[in-house]
Amino acid sequence: MKHMKKIVSVLLTMVMVFAMTAVASAATVTVPSDGILKDHTFTAYQVFSGREEGGILSDVQWGSGINSDAFLAALKADTTYGSLFTDCTDAAAVAKVLGDNNTNTALANAVAELAYANKKDSGTALTSGENELADGYYLVVDTTKNVAAGSAYNTALLQVVGDINITVKTDAPTVEKKVLEDDKYSQDGGYGQGYNDVADYNMGDAVSFHLIGSVPDMSRYDTYKYIFHDTLSAGLTLKEDSIKVYVASDKAGNDKTEITGWTKVVNGQSFTVSFADLKTVSGVSQGKYIIVEYTATLNQNAVVGLDGNPNTVYLEYSNKPDQSGSGDNNTGKTPEDKVIVFTYELDTTKVDGQDNTKKLEGAEFKLHNADNKWAIVNTDGKVTGWADTEEGGATLKSDANGLFKVIGLDDGTYYLKETKAPTGYNLLSSKITVVITATTTNGQTWTDGQASSALTKLEVTADGTAGTGDTSTGIAGITVANNKGNTLPETGGMGTTIFYVLGSILVLGAAVLLITRKRMGAQK
Repeated sequence: MKHMKKIVSVLLTMVMVFAMTAVASAATVTVPSDGILKDHTFTAYQVFSGREEGGILSDVQWGSGINSDAFLAALKADTTYGSLFTDCTDAAAVAKVLGDNNTNTALANAVAELAYANKKDSGTALTSGENELADGYYLVVDTTKNVAAGSAYNTALLQVVGDINITVKTDAPTVEKKVLEDDKYSQDGGYGQGYNDVADYNMGDAVSFHLIGSVPDMSRYDTYKYIFHDTLSAGLTLKEDSIKVYVASDKAGNDKTEITGWTKVVNGQSFTVSFADLKTVSGVSQGKYIIVEYTATLNQNAVVGLDGNPNTVYLEYSNKPDQSGSGDNNTGKTPEDKVIVFTYELDTTKVDGQDNTKKLEGAEFKLHNADNKWAIVNTDGKVTGWADTEEGGATLKSDANGLFKVIGLDDGTYYLKETKAPTGYNLLSSKITVVITATTTNGQTWTDGQASSALTKLEVTADGTAGTGDTSTGIAGITVANNKGNTLPETGGMGTTIFYVLGSILVLGAAVLLITRKRMGAQK
């Protein structure tokens, strides 16, 4: 009897060891701790249970994480692959169909989508690093609460457990915004000549912008939402009819083709360009770019100097492939990208040429640019446009402080022509050459997106004489002097004395001439 108890005890021990061995032989699933999937969390749902050896699953049964009846019915009802599963009645039959078509990626994607829709219970949470799961065929779902801006959820994966690593099956677009600098930046940084992050313009000018979105891998989505969200500062007025949308092979749009299938909505200083399903747009494919082009007018509300007139864009896009890419809650957002536009102010102070502390009121000027266009300003001195003739240009008149302003100028060369001098002063005989020089970071980025890193210096000269420049206010200040007219003689003054002296000289000369003539006559 004691001998029999020992045998039973040994058998029980062997059973326990075998059970422990079975658990210990469970495969390892590794969740990435770095890279694009860093900080993502995952949950595994068992679709089939069984015994795994060399990546092959045998003794297949329905797993604990799938609603088997609903899943089987969904497989049979699938419009593309349903015929493959018509005769399937159990898990083993479904597994055989999948095994017979193990190179058909599209089928695997479709089955994964149906498994996602019919999963059940809470599954097994996977943490960063190594995780052990019992043998089986699993649906691995990205259950991250909120993915980072510019990212997307990883596509649900079907995996036969056997020491596997969760791989990246996700893609997301990027977006950039560029502005055209029209005169002092002619480089092409890959976005087209002159397009970069910084520009300066006159008020009233049309400013060109490009929004550039990349096209990601959309293959795991039934539909793909893709929306540009653009916001202009108060100093820029959108020209709605200027919006055009293209697809191109590069960011510069060298081979751009105009496309349709988009809608726009303008709301105040913001607008959107939306594709309900980018997958249906002709010519659009992974690796290409969607380019939105538009112009906006730099208006009289523009900030002069710092902090400039920034514009931003972000892209909203489908980011949950397992939910088909549709629905308002299944989208992500890229980080914002920003460009900035500057404009400047010319302050001219009229002073006495002998005493520059004396300010002169009533001087009148007109201003024209290097293209011989004459500035038109409103009552506040803000530029509203440019006339072809001098007569069409605005008259700029110095006030009691000798000051007149032209607000909203691009940097560059200008000419001041005095058309009326202050009372008692001479009119300037030639134009004054004014050069406004703004040092801007005309590249693709600037430090931390701060405006002060984009506009670093403002200088001005008047006929070569340096004035003052202030980046914070955007004011370029110059001083222009007038001299009084020549002093003319007056009755009773020094002028009379001059006439007396001249008269005496003439009288003495006449007397000498008379005496000389008399002496010459006597000699004869």
